[in-house]
Amino acid sequence: MRSVYRRKAPMWLLAVAVAMATPGVALADDDKTEAADTTVTEPESELTEEEITEVLSSLPVLGTGLNVTIARDDDGEIASVALDPADGSTVIKEKDHKMVFLLGDGDTRVVVKVRRDSIQTQVKADATADVTGPGSWSADVFGNGSVTIPYTVSFDGNAPAIAIGEIVTPEGVSAEVGEPKARVSDEGDKASFKVKVRLVSGEEKARVTLVAKTYVDDDGEVKVRFAVSLSERDRDEHRDRDDDDWREKSRDHDRDDDDRDHDDSDDDDQDDDERDSEDD
Repeated sequence: MRSVYRRKAPMWLLAVAVAMATPGVALADDDKTEAADTTVTEPESELTEEEITEVLSSLPVLGTGLNVTIARDDDGEIASVALDPADGSTVIKEKDHKMVFLLGDGDTRVVVKVRRDSIQTQVKADATADVTGPGSWSADVFGNGSVTIPYTVSFDGNAPAIAIGEIVTPEGVSAEVGEPKARVSDEGDKASFKVKVRLVSGEEKARVTLVAKTYVDDDGEVKVRFAVSLSERDRDEHRDRDDDDWREKSRDHDRDDDDRDHDDSDDDDQDDDERDSEDD
């Protein structure tokens, strides 16, 4: 069964709409606004890059797979997220730029994060078997047809690997798979695998980053993370901070959002997979 979760309108916006639509309800004198400006403005330059409004991420979750369709609005916020199948799934956190779903098994979480120049889908699981198998990512990145990236996630013990399949691109779009990066911490309690796919259409560039990782938490339990992230600006000229990030965050064991005391910390999630996908 497929379910679509739409973002709720802000309460202040609903209140204004009701006030304007209700006879006899007027704004206070101090709240009166000037007459609307009827000046006609010219449309924005055609040089503006194509806005990506929808992404389909087919995740290798719980052995059966999960399709996550993300729609982004004009303000760069989440418009809706559709899960298929959605049996037993519930929304446990919701913000303008982030939604967290608890899947039917009661443990696995899917996190969707949206910004103006990035869209990320992340899986948080308690076993490597829960994030193993084939998946794919698809979006109309440049406005000239969908790009589809198939992949397979596997594990050798707790060490993850991601194999990229044959990428499908529309005419005029090229795809280049970067050199994979695999790491294991000195203590052997953390492992990660990252691979980037760079997309080019004329002068426009984008990047899709896939990251799988495992770590052992303070209770000795293995935790698994997998993320697929689109960055609409390929910032390849920036210094690669992987090594610095790896050393710094190897002490943290990447505590989950749900383990943190401060609810607002969700917007500043410090997981390696998100940092890798955004800062490279």
